[in-house]
Amino acid sequence: MKNLLCLFTLLLLSTLVITPVAAVEINARGSLWNVTQLLEHKNFQEDDETNGFTVQQRFRSQIEILATEMLSGVAYFEINHRWGQYPDNNSGRYAGGDISTDGVGVLTKRLFLHIDVPYFPLSINAGLIGLTYPGAVAGSVILDDDVAGIVASYAHSEKFSAALSWLRPFDVDTTDDLSVSSHNKMDMFLLSLYFAPENMNFNTYFAYTALGENVKFGRPNFTYVIGPSLGLDNSFVNVERTENAKVFWAGLALTANLDTDFKLLFDGIYGRLDANKAAARSGWFTAAKLSYTLDNITPALTGWWGSGDGSNAYKNGSGRMPFVTASWLISTYGFDDTHANETGVRIADATGKIGAGIVLDDITYISWMTQQLRVLGMWGTNDASIVKNGHLDTPSSNIAKYLTDKDFALEVDYEATIKLYDQLSISPSIAYIHLDLDEDTWGISNIRDSWRVALITKYTY
Repeated sequence: MKNLLCLFTLLLLSTLVITPVAAVEINARGSLWNVTQLLEHKNFQEDDETNGFTVQQRFRSQIEILATEMLSGVAYFEINHRWGQYPDNNSGRYAGGDISTDGVGVLTKRLFLHIDVPYFPLSINAGLIGLTYPGAVAGSVILDDDVAGIVASYAHSEKFSAALSWLRPFDVDTTDDLSVSSHNKMDMFLLSLYFAPENMNFNTYFAYTALGENVKFGRPNFTYVIGPSLGLDNSFVNVERTENAKVFWAGLALTANLDTDFKLLFDGIYGRLDANKAAARSGWFTAAKLSYTLDNITPALTGWWGSGDGSNAYKNGSGRMPFVTASWLISTYGFDDTHANETGVRIADATGKIGAGIVLDDITYISWMTQQLRVLGMWGTNDASIVKNGHLDTPSSNIAKYLTDKDFALEVDYEATIKLYDQLSISPSIAYIHLDLDEDTWGISNIRDSWRVALITKYTY
């Protein structure tokens, strides 16, 4: 089935006959960020060796080369520096921030071909692309990242559209001398259907992933040192996928305008990973946000629930919904709603947790400044015995990321955006997380609250 889907997507591209022409137009746009931040207890521990004060910058530039209105190529590059840092071999991310500034640190974010099919409302992106699975409340809890693949989008009208994608996040064959096999690859497929009746829109989607046995993220035998170890591998002691896995998701993202001022956002997802028993996982996730728009402020109530691990999850499989990247945008410090290089993702993902909060958006009582305040409370839905009885691998690395039903976290974020010019703004930001871990469960007594103060400067062109 997986090979047929891959073949169908490639044939769709190969049937397009387009006469090559010389490029006639080049467009460039991008941004330059500078992030000055002060951190304390980044890892929630007293002796976490946090480098308290850092200055980082990020440059992103997207270049679009248009051959015709129907055909273009897009290249998207990123350069990161941390002032004063000299990484290994002075190459890669953050290289060149030390004296002489001679590091090599240009990263390829995206590189793809964009095609609009003649006489038919179909467009195709093929290459290194950016893709986010549907999500109404705060983006996607499954996948929001840059990845290699093909996306075909069909726009029938403003009321109905659809998208079909094939992605290849990992191919072990490209880095190791392993035989070509489905055991060494990860392929993702997504079908998304968008409907927009009056005063509402909803996006239903179905996703399937073929996850090769040798593509692993967690201990002890991981293929990749970085990766979503809590998302696809369960991180239980002595539990490892020993066969190819199949991952399924079915979801709904809904936006409803209840009247001229009230808006309701809703997400509901079920996900399942089929593998050998202890490495399997399945679970639910749901989130909602209700906002009311006033002249100078938009207050909102938000909340979510993600199913968690039962007491026998280390034997019977996890009760957390599988996911690929921890990119949910519910907050700026605990989660991934960051501007550029400021430290975030302290809590990482929403699975195995229940949360509720108050959000004050679009505070514009001062004409030249927009402000936002978020207050979120979170509890774990994972049985405390998983940690207490030693079944969670490296608990010290999963502090706040894995919360039990005896743990609590409180996050407060404040941010303002001051527009200096049309293309230049500054954003002071304050973020604080209070973490209350059950000492009897975790056996850790030196837990500290974590906070970040940052000043972000953004220039766009």
